[in-house]
Order: sequence, then structure tokens, then C-alpha cells
Amino acid sequence: MKEWTSFNQQLELLKKRGLIIDDEQKALGYLKTIGYYRLSGYLYSFRQVDVQNPNRKLDGFIEGSYFEDIKNLYMFDKKLRQMALDALERIEVALRVNISYALGRYSPTSYVDKQYFDEKFKHGSWLKRHQDAIDNEERKQNTFVNHHVRHYDALPIWVACETWDFGTMSTLFKGMKDSDKDKIAKIYHLQSGSHLQSHLHAFNFIRNVSAHHSRLWNRAIVFKASLKGLSDKEWQDLSVKKVFVYFCLMKRMLDVICPNSKWSERFLALLDEFPQVANNAVYLEQMGVTVNPNSWQLWQGK
Repeated sequence: MKEWTSFNQQLELLKKRGLIIDDEQKALGYLKTIGYYRLSGYLYSFRQVDVQNPNRKLDGFIEGSYFEDIKNLYMFDKKLRQMALDALERIEVALRVNISYALGRYSPTSYVDKQYFDEKFKHGSWLKRHQDAIDNEERKQNTFVNHHVRHYDALPIWVACETWDFGTMSTLFKGMKDSDKDKIAKIYHLQSGSHLQSHLHAFNFIRNVSAHHSRLWNRAIVFKASLKGLSDKEWQDLSVKKVFVYFCLMKRMLDVICPNSKWSERFLALLDEFPQVANNAVYLEQMGVTVNPNSWQLWQGK
């Protein structure tokens, strides 16, 4: 177990390891409000690499590493997470409508009947997760769930979907029949429902990272989306292991959902805020920006 250290000791440790701190009082303020451990995820990129084992980082910092650069990287990442949550909220709400509209045509309570889903779908497990969300809403006072429970026999899917989080929604989409998924995928100009399914899986991972205030900018994306059928040559130059490609996929969907949104302009402006670090310890390519979005049609206009 590591020993407890005071904020002043933490500051001295950073200085001892070679981090340049121009304003110690300001740096202490960040240690007190953000915490050494949370900042360590951003400090990591500035640490020296072990020449004998390139996969290992040393405790010492690369020459020319400044605390101000770490703070700026942290602030950039915070804004990046906010951009992700903004886009994913819009996508989540739109997909709820798409799913409830498609399944509602079979029956207002189609979501409780496994005949409307793929035979491999673990419908019972999903239904329990859904019921837990319903029960949680019922425990609250004066909610839309209470209203429907009092006045109707059951919740129609277009009401029930309002209790779903992104994971519950994307899991249900995965369990839908291919024909229904394909119809929804066409709304977003994708070849098949399986492609949209892979996007939603990755989006859910990014949403969870962002909602829990974890580091996002250079996070390895463990659930990789399919880019099959996307025609722009730029897609071929992007890595599905890096986060930037998923902001590009969000942009595609937002062009359908809210074509007049200024989200893309705000995102491009945020990329310009990425810290310009003299010692090149961090750079935009590490988050997967290997194409110039300003010359890509996807990011221009609609």
C-alpha cells in the first residue's frame, strides 16, 4: 500500500521528477481540487520511456515538460468528454424513437414479447434490466411512469423507452431482428443494422468513459466499429482503436438527427485548443486525428 502524502509533498515529488512548475500556488490548487491520481493519467504521457523496454514508462519526465501543459491537456479532455456526451444524448434520444417506432408497429408492448426479437437474444436478461429501470422510476413521485401505471394496463414502448439508458437501448437494438435493424440503419445511410450495432457498442463505451469523468482523448477503444460501406477515402486512414473516428461517426448521425446543429463547428474549434507542447510529448495524432478534418467534406457544412 502506498503511503499518504500531503499536497506539498506531491508537488515536491513532481518537481523532483523533472516537471517544470512556474506557479507553485496555482499547481497546488489543482492538486487540491483535481487530485494527483486523476492528473496522473495526463502526466503519464509526459514521462520518459525506458529505452530498454519501450512499453514501460520511467518516473522522470521528458525534458521541457511543464505543469501548465498537463493542466491544459486535462481541460481539453474535459471539454472533449462534454462534446461526446452532447452528441450521444442526441443520438440516444433519436434511437429510442427509431426503436420504439419500429417495434411499436407490432404491438405497443412488443418489448416484453420475445417473438419480435432474434432467437439468440437473451430477452429475459434484458427484460429484467428494463424492469429495474421501471421500478426505479416508480419509486419517484409524479413521474410519467406513475401516470401511466395509474391510468393504463401497461407502458407502451414509446413511453417505456424513456427509462432506458444508452446501454439498455443499444442492447435491445442488438437483439432486434435483422430486418428491423436494417431499416433503422438506412436512416443513417449505413449498409446494415450490424454496422450501426457496432457503432452503438463503441458509443456506449465512450459514453461510460465520459460520464465517469475518465480520460478519453487517447483512450484505446475496446469495442471497435465497422467502417464498411463508408465511401470517403478518409475513413481508410482512421484507426478504429482511436477515439477520433468515433466523433466522425457521431457527426454522420448528427447530420441526420439535427442537420442545423453547430456541434461540428464547436468540435473543430476544440481541436484547435489542443495543447501545443514544445517537447512534442503529446499531439493530436495520438487521439487518431490522422486526416485534416478541415479539408474533409464530412466536417464541412452538413
